[in-house]
Amino acid sequence: MSDLLHDDRGAPIYVDHICWLTAEDDMYTLDWPTPDDYFKVLPHIYMEDHYYGRVGTLTRSLLADGRRVTAGDLALRVLERMSTKPHWDWLILAQTCPERHALNAPLARMLETATWQVEHPLGITHMGALAGTEAIQVALWSLFPNERAVIVLVEQRILHDDGPVGYSQQSESHGDLADMAVALEAGLGQGALQIHYAGKRIIRSDEPATFASEVLDIIRDLMDDHAAEHVILQSRLGWRISGSSVWNIHPSKSVCVPRTDYQSGDVWIQLADKLEQGGIKPDDRVMLISWDDDRMLSACCVHVMHMPMLSRLTMNQEIKTS
Repeated sequence: MSDLLHDDRGAPIYVDHICWLTAEDDMYTLDWPTPDDYFKVLPHIYMEDHYYGRVGTLTRSLLADGRRVTAGDLALRVLERMSTKPHWDWLILAQTCPERHALNAPLARMLETATWQVEHPLGITHMGALAGTEAIQVALWSLFPNERAVIVLVEQRILHDDGPVGYSQQSESHGDLADMAVALEAGLGQGALQIHYAGKRIIRSDEPATFASEVLDIIRDLMDDHAAEHVILQSRLGWRISGSSVWNIHPSKSVCVPRTDYQSGDVWIQLADKLEQGGIKPDDRVMLISWDDDRMLSACCVHVMHMPMLSRLTMNQEIKTS
């Protein structure tokens, strides 16, 4: 039995537009011997070496037009597609991975670079993939009626793990990780996707069979409580409890788990894909369940009132660097 950490059945928030951009590991190059922006990443290298007993931690780069793209640049790219208005009441930025420009926070750079104005900028961090659904709760706490917000989820892993092959050595049972930026245009009152925050759950056991059983019980309870027809799981959670790309909630319903996990943006990218492909339609209800790669789940329920605007961007489109 899992522990209910927090449950909120209050007013919903609405999302009208989802914009996303992904950067898979094969798009990166290893910084060797040192990058030309070494002074910007040096604090990260020093901390990795000091706290983990490493020597000469390596970094990796995502390049566009010969320049290194930061997480802040990825976030700006998705925000530009949202910027149909000159003013936002709230900008909520969620980022856990270290920013490449260690001494220059991305939120400050974004506010300086953007052509639109933000009344209330807010940054949240150290939430990992849970930020994908917990950011909904943050927005619900923050917004007043008639205010509009843009929620931005971004992660870029610049520190190279485990020597020269690093990120290519992913666990077969957990799938792959990739970087991304996702922007959600949100507000109160009405919109395309009605979203109720469904709270967090703690899983008591990390023994594989018990862990999987508890997770399945939580999923079934959440779907019953919210009358949801579909469930979208954090991809690595699906691989953790099944060890394969397809598993069953009950005999009449199976779930396909993508091979690649996009961290805090993962459940939103999956939702946007399924909306584009017609797998999820107006009036459907969908549970989105994010996972912290340990023993905590966070969930929200999406009721599709009508189709939102969907904007899939690619890395071969122009990326401005800051």
